[in-house]
Amino acid sequence: KEGLAVGRAIHDRYNAALRNPYNEIECSDHYARAMASYGVFIAISGFAYHGPKGRIGFSPKLTPENFRAAFVAAQGWGTFTQKRESARQVETLELRYGTLHLASLAFDLPDHARAAKVVVRMDEAMVSSTFRQQDRRVEIQLKEPIRLESEDVLRVEITLTP
Repeated sequence: KEGLAVGRAIHDRYNAALRNPYNEIECSDHYARAMASYGVFIAISGFAYHGPKGRIGFSPKLTPENFRAAFVAAQGWGTFTQKRESARQVETLELRYGTLHLASLAFDLPDHARAAKVVVRMDEAMVSSTFRQQDRRVEIQLKEPIRLESEDVLRVEITLTP
């Protein structure tokens, strides 16, 4: 919340109707603004990515029960969606452009929840995987790495126990 408040204060200080909105001295004047804004975006989505190892993860900080955001990887980009229901959490990655190599995924669960079962599907095909949980974080290891292409959808359904 503090980070969002600081970001909002900077944004309001450089109101485009009053002055150049792309010259924020807190962001090293002209060129670092986009990077500073992207840093806030990454923090809110809890995005973590390691291309060579094929790892991707999310930990939404804002509305984790119904979250949607874009993500950018080394060779592609798409959208990530997380929905939480009473005993289930569903993660969806939709690749919109390029390719995405994946070997493992990681997501945070609600406080005190345990993952009882994890099912991974690419489009409609089942993807063999194992999982382990440490605290709130569920790490899913795919038996064989996969490669998503444009328009592919990866869906992870996590059955929760309190």
